[in-house]
Amino acid sequence: MKTRALSLCAAASLLLVPCLAGEDIPRTPSGRPDFSGNYDVSFLTPLERDPRFGDREYFTEEEARAIADGMVAANARDQEVRDPDRDVIAGRSEEGYRGVGAYNAFWLDRGTAAFKVDGKYRTSVITDPPNGRLPPRTEAGQARFDTLPPFGYENTGTAWWLENGDDPYDGPESLTLGNRCVFHQGSTMPIGPRAYNNLKTIVQTDSHVVILIEWMHWARIVRLGANHIPEDYRSYAGDSIGRWEGDTLVIETRNLLGDWGFHREGAHVVERLRFQDKDTLFYEFTVNDPEFTAPYSGSLPWPRTDDLLYEFACQEGNYSMGNTLRGARYLEQRHLEKHGR
Repeated sequence: MKTRALSLCAAASLLLVPCLAGEDIPRTPSGRPDFSGNYDVSFLTPLERDPRFGDREYFTEEEARAIADGMVAANARDQEVRDPDRDVIAGRSEEGYRGVGAYNAFWLDRGTAAFKVDGKYRTSVITDPPNGRLPPRTEAGQARFDTLPPFGYENTGTAWWLENGDDPYDGPESLTLGNRCVFHQGSTMPIGPRAYNNLKTIVQTDSHVVILIEWMHWARIVRLGANHIPEDYRSYAGDSIGRWEGDTLVIETRNLLGDWGFHREGAHVVERLRFQDKDTLFYEFTVNDPEFTAPYSGSLPWPRTDDLLYEFACQEGNYSMGNTLRGARYLEQRHLEKHGR
């Protein structure tokens, strides 16, 4: 047993993750690591590295402190008392309003600092390619990506789509899954820090691991020791099966629905979870996506939290989507009246 423990420590040191003695981590009655609990991945570390850092993996202490201080300053500016008679519109055009702004800092939770690995602040969640950035898309992948509707369009105050034949506001189905509160790929898999809703709840048995994602309230059900279902059955988060490699849970996901998000038909994702210390998980992922020119990988810690994951309830209170469509109908009516149609 001592020899095995030493070999596991040696492997962990190569991955720059602190090694734990097996008895120091919580375990289930069957002896497996017990990941059950709540975790908060609110960090200021970006998914992709700023190109000015090149292949540099870590921030200096001064750079990391500047990032944290910048967030404190931004939050303070956002909480300043404003003139109630101010012009709240961000910009105007002859035809109407360009925008009214979005959430203030009260609604956001980006975290307070970049995360550390091996005692140093990482410059990106992505670790491979070495530049810490997503690999380029293939020609076909870029062409398909260019056909997807964006999360939002600039509001020029006109029904510009009536002139060019587009239908971005034709109905709920023409809006993105995020606008419709159906699914959010970036918070679901692979998992990384987002602007808010960064809590994850893990519930674990000997046969299943469930990872409840706060954003869109998506429950990822991982079947342990199982086989993938037939490829004809697909969903936005795919079909996840898991296996134990020592004290590491390996999750493989396939059968990803190909209409939205990063992943398409033929793509698969491999994730690994293990304890970094008794109060922190370490999460790694590798994405193999045929629409990218190469696979990409990343990692980050998952600190345990006492905070609770509450109901997301986006759809039933999603006034934004209905008002977006109402606003589009209003602009269309104005356009038709102006042009005598």
